Amino acid sequence: MEKKLNPNPISRSNLPKHIKQGHKLVFSRKDLSQREADLFALMMAQMKDSDWEKSTPQYTYTASQLSEWLNISSKHVGSILSPAAERLASYKIGIKVEGTSGDFEFDYKPLFKNIKYKRGMLTMVPNDMLESEYIEYKQGFALITTKTYLDIKQEYAKRLYEILSRFKKDGYEMHYIAIDELKGLFGLLDESGRLKKNKSSFKNNGVFMKRCVRDSIEILRGHPIARKEFLFLESENNDIGYELKTQGKKISEIKFLVRWLNKGTTEELNTHDALNTVKELISKQLIQKEKLSPAELTQLMFAYRYLGQDDEADKVEKALNRSMALNKNTVNEKEKQLRDEVNSLIELTKDIDY
Repeated sequence: MEKKLNPNPISRSNLPKHIKQGHKLVFSRKDLSQREADLFALMMAQMKDSDWEKSTPQYTYTASQLSEWLNISSKHVGSILSPAAERLASYKIGIKVEGTSGDFEFDYKPLFKNIKYKRGMLTMVPNDMLESEYIEYKQGFALITTKTYLDIKQEYAKRLYEILSRFKKDGYEMHYIAIDELKGLFGLLDESGRLKKNKSSFKNNGVFMKRCVRDSIEILRGHPIARKEFLFLESENNDIGYELKTQGKKISEIKFLVRWLNKGTTEELNTHDALNTVKELISKQLIQKEKLSPAELTQLMFAYRYLGQDDEADKVEKALNRSMALNKNTVNEKEKQLRDEVNSLIELTKDIDY
């Protein structure tokens, strides 16, 4: 028996702040359009572990709620969302599982047990075969800022934001991802792991890098909300937001370079805090003649962003990239020096009989 959950009247001002999405869902193979992704996000924002205690939950929303939530004219809610709901009803998601040989495979299951838009009401019933993927957080999860996610319109930028949100926690660095695996995460591969027929142009890694990676990074860098949450760092090769590994001339792996604001988002700031941050850090720089650390530059940049001083924030962002590149070079030089010293000692002691 399905448990019907009737949400309270929703407005954009009191949307759940975050969408909590487990590791397996974040790193699944799914190819959702902007509207399809928005509907899925709507359900995930409302879903709680307790919803599943007695039966499969059912989530319902009225046309007026959807109009406000997704910023759609009330006259067009049905014409826009009904086709998206119909497509989602038969949509399958690829979950990564370990195969019998120890290699990882993808198991495709329907995302929904039922989803429909009828008579001004959207009804979504998640597939109970995916219950553990929906509410299992032991392997970690992405804490996706709802307002930002719903405001991003381009599907690949939306997917990149979702993936990057898995790495908000301090000390949890983004790892390298094989280029073919990343193509799967962007929904370009079919169930057999081959490029979908309508995605054949992405066989060229240059096309994939431009449309899914660089264009998405530029969209997020220019997004009025997302740019206040994190910044993309510059690689040693002057690529913004990512660095590559290659095999010969072919791209083999990619790692995204991102620094998140420690507090989470600028929504947690207020004007008083932002003004104080600017005052204290500029005073330290001008009066005390002290150089600001990368952490302080990050604070200053986000304070400027919050206050709408984007020109100043851009200047600080450039200074931050220079500072981080310099620090990285210093660390690399110290490591090289230490390695040389150890190699010299090994050379001196190679004849010692331990």
